[in-house]
Amino acid sequence: MRILQSAVDRFSKNGFDRTKMDEISSSADVSKGTLYNYFNSKEDLFHALCDDSLELLKIQLDTLFTSSKNDLISNAELFYENFQKIQKEGTAKVFFEALSESTRNPKLQEILIKHRLKIIKVVENYLQHQISKGFLKVDSNPEYLASGLVSLFDGITAGSLLGIPEEFNKKIWAVTIRTILSTLE
Repeated sequence: MRILQSAVDRFSKNGFDRTKMDEISSSADVSKGTLYNYFNSKEDLFHALCDDSLELLKIQLDTLFTSSKNDLISNAELFYENFQKIQKEGTAKVFFEALSESTRNPKLQEILIKHRLKIIKVVENYLQHQISKGFLKVDSNPEYLASGLVSLFDGITAGSLLGIPEEFNKKIWAVTIRTILSTLE
């Protein structure tokens, strides 16, 4: 949807708090009234971006078909790079911008908390599926592992936004995920 891409473009360029709804409507080439038919506020628009990102995550995890423990590890190593490719340009920057803004915006903070819990649940479900196939043996609650993996991904993404070279980020992900998953046999 053009509106979501325009929101990502505007939020990443101007910041969440400085972006106006009319800038988004203009950028999307829709009337302000049409924009408000879909979204009542910037927070509602951000919530839609969260839902879009969550769907992309589900799609990416669904493509990680595994028939062995080695497939699981090699697919997981590629996850960071592949997920970065399918996200809308600027999405990571928008999420970190929203994280900063959420310290002053309780509605945005609530959206981000719910979104993070949904992401963790999606990753946990994926891990549960791998456990049921016998590819992973997790002694503790898989939710904790899922939360750790999400945090690892977010940390590497933050490094990327700071200018850490992507090749280094890909290597950090691959080495760390291989180490973690190899210990869960």
